[in-house]
Amino acid sequence: MAFKLSFGSKNGVGIDIGSDSIKVLRLSKSGHKYRVLDSDVISLPGGAVSGGVINDKASVASYLKSSFSRLGIKEKNVVIAVPCKHVIIKTIEMPKMKEGELDSSIYYEAQQYITYDINEVFYDYVVLGESRTDSNNNMIMIVAGKKDIINNQTGLIQECGLNPYKVDVDCIAVENMFNFNYPEEFDELVSLTRVGASETNVHVIKKGLNLFRRDIPIGGINITEEISKKFQIDFNEAENIKTGDISKRDVNFQSNYAVYLNMIISRITSEIQRTIDYFAANNDKQYPKKIYLTGGSSKLPGLSNDIEGKLNIPVEVINPFRHILFKDEAIENQSHLFGVAVGLALRGLE
Repeated sequence: MAFKLSFGSKNGVGIDIGSDSIKVLRLSKSGHKYRVLDSDVISLPGGAVSGGVINDKASVASYLKSSFSRLGIKEKNVVIAVPCKHVIIKTIEMPKMKEGELDSSIYYEAQQYITYDINEVFYDYVVLGESRTDSNNNMIMIVAGKKDIINNQTGLIQECGLNPYKVDVDCIAVENMFNFNYPEEFDELVSLTRVGASETNVHVIKKGLNLFRRDIPIGGINITEEISKKFQIDFNEAENIKTGDISKRDVNFQSNYAVYLNMIISRITSEIQRTIDYFAANNDKQYPKKIYLTGGSSKLPGLSNDIEGKLNIPVEVINPFRHILFKDEAIENQSHLFGVAVGLALRGLE
């Protein structure tokens, strides 16, 4: 699912613009084999990007252009994503009809479900397949994003001399990445939980369809800020500690930090549990078979075990490169950061 703004591309280039970093990924496809050609994680100064809105275009554009130059990426067509919280996603049933008829019908259907003025949004749709309850109907997913939010990101990309020929949604990109890498789970009810920089997104999917989404306003930046405030250290130092650089600290600090981190993790787990319980309560007490984690903070020490222990559901950190070849072994240490970028780059290969 993506807002189509132009034409296709030879290789798939995905750019995931997050609140604390940009992830760049270039993929190629040969037959049934997918390969990483280039990858980069670009750290951003605080406040440059907030919740998917680019506040400092000059700085972000400079970082992105430097990355493309250093990697030697020549492709101009790229795929980007806006945060799920800035779009409206609605799945509806409609009678089966020809594509031309559907295009005109969608315009009127969309106005019923989009709370914004229809003239203030870009919208698109995809036919998900036949209705489970009525063979005369199809399931249609409508996605609408506000033009100002989308233009904010496409404007940046164009400033870099690139063409944002597809604009996806980050949560849909994660689902596409997962469906590509874990086809054996297609028929299973599973949860995808993305612990990102500014929020945590919980999805419940089955057969490639999203059955439920919830955004939790807790992310990696919030965690770092809490650590910084608690231990009276600057943000960068707190970030380094959060990502594992704690061995040089004295034993007392390590002990206090472990207790505090466990409190934060427990809070995240409680919100995830509340979300899963809510879904089950409204869906015949069905619980996901497994919870898959992704996102920059998905590897927080103890997070997987805490979720698994309290929800009694197996937990696994997603490998976005599970079915993608790569030469740079260093990418393995950062694979959890590339969930969205992989989904976007795969879009570029379609």
